[in-house]
Amino acid sequence: MIHEQKMPKEHDSFTLRLTQFTEDKDKYRIEIALEGGGLPRQTATSYFNFKLTDQDQEDIRWYLEDFLQYPHDPAPKIAARIEKRMAQIGTELFKALFQSGDDARDLWATLRTRLKDTRIEIITTVREATAIP
Repeated sequence: MIHEQKMPKEHDSFTLRLTQFTEDKDKYRIEIALEGGGLPRQTATSYFNFKLTDQDQEDIRWYLEDFLQYPHDPAPKIAARIEKRMAQIGTELFKALFQSGDDARDLWATLRTRLKDTRIEIITTVREATAIP
């Protein structure tokens, strides 16, 4: 018995585009657009304050650079703490983006069951690229 694998059609895929703007020191505007899937384009705009602490910045740098090269004790314990903090930061950013208003919540409701078929694009300037992880 031969099984045919369904190839995704152009209209089955989605593009989530996040365009980042700095409004003021530690204040951001993110324009969110969801396109594709044969559905009408959905957009939302989220405004929020965000700043990594100096400790968060150093921890993330250590995790991405040093830990990979020197994964020996006590590094795994330190890495676990940093992973937990990165998850918290991710949750904070998710809420700031997708729970900021009705349009953002509606967009997420459309997107959440289609993540595996979604391409994510982040648009920002070089200077702003390190402001939000």
